[in-house]
Amino acid sequence: MPIKTILVALGLEDDGKRVADRAVQLANQHQAQLVGVHVIEHMPSIDADLPSAIDPVVLASRIKDQSAVQLQALLGRADKPAILHVETGKPHAVITALAASHQADLIVIGPGIARNLRERAFGSTADRVIRSAPCPVLVVRREVIASYGHIVVGVDFSDHAKAAAQWASRLSPLASRELIHADAIPITFEQAMVEAGLSQPEINEYRDARLDTWRRQFTAMFSEEGRLPKRVRVKIVQGDAATTLIDASRRRKTDLVALGTLGANAMTQHLLGSVARNVLAGARCDVLVVPASAAANRNTHSK
Repeated sequence: MPIKTILVALGLEDDGKRVADRAVQLANQHQAQLVGVHVIEHMPSIDADLPSAIDPVVLASRIKDQSAVQLQALLGRADKPAILHVETGKPHAVITALAASHQADLIVIGPGIARNLRERAFGSTADRVIRSAPCPVLVVRREVIASYGHIVVGVDFSDHAKAAAQWASRLSPLASRELIHADAIPITFEQAMVEAGLSQPEINEYRDARLDTWRRQFTAMFSEEGRLPKRVRVKIVQGDAATTLIDASRRRKTDLVALGTLGANAMTQHLLGSVARNVLAGARCDVLVVPASAAANRNTHSK
C-alpha cells in the first residue's frame, strides 16, 4: 500500500529543522501529502503577567500567524504544498486527533525531552503519541543526508514485529534490512539445568535447538518462495532485546531501527518498562515504532 499522507509535528525550535527535513524527504520520495502541525500548549490569554495594554486575543492571533509562517518555511521544499495546522491544547492529543482526521499513514516527530515531573512520569510528547497513534510513528534523531539505506528491525515473531518489518520495507523499499532476534535465556534457567545434572554439551545442544527454531521462524514469517528477499539478512543474538537494538543503532551504517509494540497504557509502561521505550531513549539513529493500535487499524482498512 502506498504512503499517501504524512503528518509531521514540529516544535519550531531545537530539532524542528531536522524533523521537517526528514518529513519533506519522505513526502517527496513517496509523492505523499504533507500535513504540518505545531501545537501551542499555553496561550498568553491565561498569563496574568501580561501588560494591561496588550490584548491577549490579538497577541494569540499573531503568535499563530507567526507559527504558520515558520511552518511554511520549514516545509516549503515539499513537492506538494503542505497543509498547515497551528493548534492549541495538549500536544499528544492534538497530534493524534489530526492524524486520525487526515487518515495519516505516518506521523513524523522529534524525540522530545521530559520537561517536568509529569513528563518524566508519563513520557515526552513522542512517547504519548506512540501509545495512542492511529498509524506508525517515526522519531527523528539524525540530520537528513539521504533516504534510509540500512534498516534494523527488531523481531520477536509476533504480528507486531511482522508489521514493523513490512513498514520498514514500505518506508524505504531499496534499503537493506537486517532482521534481529534477541534470544535471552535467563541465567537462573541455565543454572537450574546445571543443578539438574545437564552437562555443558547438553546445554549447548539445547541452545543450538533454540537457534534452529528461530531460523525456521524467520523462514516461515519472512521468506518468499522459501527464500528471504534480496537485501534482507537475519541475525540471532544472545541478550536483551532493547540493548541489542540500541547497540545496532550505534553502528555507522544503521540509519533506522524499526520495531512493533504492544501499546500498553501509560502507567504500565512507566512501571514495567518496554523494549520500545528503552530503544527510544537510547537509540542513536531514527526509530520507527508501529504501535498495536496502528497495526489493528491497518488490518481493518485492508479488509
